[in-house]
Amino acid sequence: MSKPRIALFQCRWCLYSIPDQEWVDNELPENIKMVKVPCTGRVNSLYLLNAIQGGANGIMVSGCLPEKCHFKEGNLGARRQLDEYTDFMDYIGFDKRRLRMFWIDLQDRGHIQRELAEFEANLSQLEAEPAAAFATRVGGEA
Repeated sequence: MSKPRIALFQCRWCLYSIPDQEWVDNELPENIKMVKVPCTGRVNSLYLLNAIQGGANGIMVSGCLPEKCHFKEGNLGARRQLDEYTDFMDYIGFDKRRLRMFWIDLQDRGHIQRELAEFEANLSQLEAEPAAAFATRVGGEA
């Protein structure tokens, strides 16, 4: 069985650790596609739908800690949007466990690798059929 495909929307301000940034830039596994965004508050729900239509089995949104957002409250807005979007996706048949948001503190080292590994393991445990069936219904590749 192949590894689940993950779309990662990453705030450009929260990944300050040089080793973590080098890992993301040079060693990110092929099954993970990263989109750097100016702030998680700028992640439009259409981006998430496009990722699913493109065959992503799961989506992660990673941003700064709420009290350390570069744009003050952008990540809190993103959290509210993702909660609403997750409920919508679950309603139409895309398991909400396939969507995850997490915070990274500027001092965290190796946190992104642990979060991605845990999410990948969780996705592997979920049946792949619901994601494939959804992608087929909306015109994406399964």
